[in-house]
Amino acid sequence: MTIRGLLLDFYGTVVHDDDERFAAVCADVAAATGIPRHEVSTAWSQEYQRLADEAHGDAFRRLRDLARDSLARTLRSREQDLDLDALLDTLYAQWTAPQAYPDALELLADPPVPVCLVSDVDDDVLLAALAHLRLDVPLRVTSEQSRAYKPAAPSFEHALGLLGLGPDEVVHVGDSLTSDVAGAHGLGIRSVWVDRTGRDAPSGDHAPTWTIPDLHPLRDLVRAQT
Repeated sequence: MTIRGLLLDFYGTVVHDDDERFAAVCADVAAATGIPRHEVSTAWSQEYQRLADEAHGDAFRRLRDLARDSLARTLRSREQDLDLDALLDTLYAQWTAPQAYPDALELLADPPVPVCLVSDVDDDVLLAALAHLRLDVPLRVTSEQSRAYKPAAPSFEHALGLLGLGPDEVVHVGDSLTSDVAGAHGLGIRSVWVDRTGRDAPSGDHAPTWTIPDLHPLRDLVRAQT
């Protein structure tokens, strides 16, 4: 089936994700509260995901609010001695001034087909990140625009609308098996899983359509389908 457009995840795919900064915040919280770092990391991630799953439509909340509220809920009464905003400022700074993957910059400099970014982030954060990288990507969808977070359908549907294409005419490219691969498959969109760390891909219904180690093979993959 011909590929006429790309839906492209941003954090973890085009730019480095916030894993190191997230781990550093967890370490700071652990040092201040005595909660083991791995417990902070696990509980915070679970709280965030729960809130993100609930944040759609009229119940939508911005990413900054979800990050702060999920950390506060993780700490419960122990946050009273912590400045949560100061702790999270470094995480926010990572979002707005990320480091790009060279292969992503090469792709975006001369994409084989039209590209729409699809990112679970606030409008101002994505705009700041693109400005920091001096990237001009006219078509982009944020969770704030779609009022939902991947793997929910609205972000993918919004991107299809901007491209003017159907689910069978695009592929979604991303690094998350849940948000990107499963989310795309839920709408009948083929997926390209970017596995930069050599993880094991699932099999069966949850397997990505294609797996690539970085974005370098993507141009040939697209051309092979046209």
